[in-house]
Amino acid sequence: MGLQVFDRVNPLRKPKGFEPVVQRWSAGFANKCETLCVAFHGIQGRDAESVYRSPFFPWIEKAISLPSGPTVHDHAWFIDQNGLYTHIVAAYWVDRERRDDWLADPHLTAWWTDAARLAEPSGYFRESVTVPVERQETLYWKDYPAALSRSPEVAVYPTPYCGYYGAMRDRIPLAAVDALAPAINELPAPVVRDTRLARWRIVTPQNFTVIRSAAYWGRCDPAQTEDYMRDLRAPLERGMAYLRESPQATGCCSLRFQQTCDAEGRPELETHALGYFLSLEHMENWAERHASHEAIFTAAIARYRKFGKANQLRTWHEVFVLPEQGQIFEYVNCVPGTGLSGYFVGERL
Repeated sequence: MGLQVFDRVNPLRKPKGFEPVVQRWSAGFANKCETLCVAFHGIQGRDAESVYRSPFFPWIEKAISLPSGPTVHDHAWFIDQNGLYTHIVAAYWVDRERRDDWLADPHLTAWWTDAARLAEPSGYFRESVTVPVERQETLYWKDYPAALSRSPEVAVYPTPYCGYYGAMRDRIPLAAVDALAPAINELPAPVVRDTRLARWRIVTPQNFTVIRSAAYWGRCDPAQTEDYMRDLRAPLERGMAYLRESPQATGCCSLRFQQTCDAEGRPELETHALGYFLSLEHMENWAERHASHEAIFTAAIARYRKFGKANQLRTWHEVFVLPEQGQIFEYVNCVPGTGLSGYFVGERL
């Protein structure tokens, strides 16, 4: 499926003879595809009304429709830790050259670098990642294309690695020969940076790790919706709150629990988390050792056993373990603490 196969040095974590409760699917790529690219462009403001009046939206709408624009994109909003309404557009490419052409397009650069951005009431950010395909793993349902799997350039295949602790690492091709060790073992206390009326670029460390993880209940009948909200949604929200409030303990630098929506903010029946961790190991430590994730995992498996093939809930996730080079994290006129703006090496532009 276009993924390099390594002669495994690090053993699989899949238990011998293990059979998953349900079959899940992962993304496959054409043989010529070596890198995928994902960009998160965001705007923050005091409320939804002011955000949706911003020039950001006509700009990003035209940007997405450029010939070099993304293959697929989606929208979400959330309220951040400062009480600001934030809308994020996630965009995907499976052709790095095309993405690079997009970043260099005058429509992109002229608006983004315009001094007018610093005089507006809104803050803006772009978190654009470049991911060699051997450094990613994904998990979808075949009958619910979402995020990257919606791309016509991507196929999905049934993965043998799902439903057990350690499956996430087993699905990453490079993990067969590389421990993907953290460059920084502990997240330092955040730095207070004057990000208002300023532009900052942040440099992320080697093996910095990104996750998108979603739950869609739009196909659930009333009984299954109630079951999801009562038995799975509640522990999910508690787990996300723990990550958001415990960066030093978890190595989770930023956690956005977002409402999937359309371009005008109208909600869909899906939520998803966008999380940034110091490393895959830090994410695994939370997933395998903390009670808040155990509650999520236990509730999910119980649901699959309860409903079996009649289960109507659809979940998906994507994980990217980033090399140090090729990443762009920029914050323009944002409030302090937005995204990664308070961490790592920062340069005022």
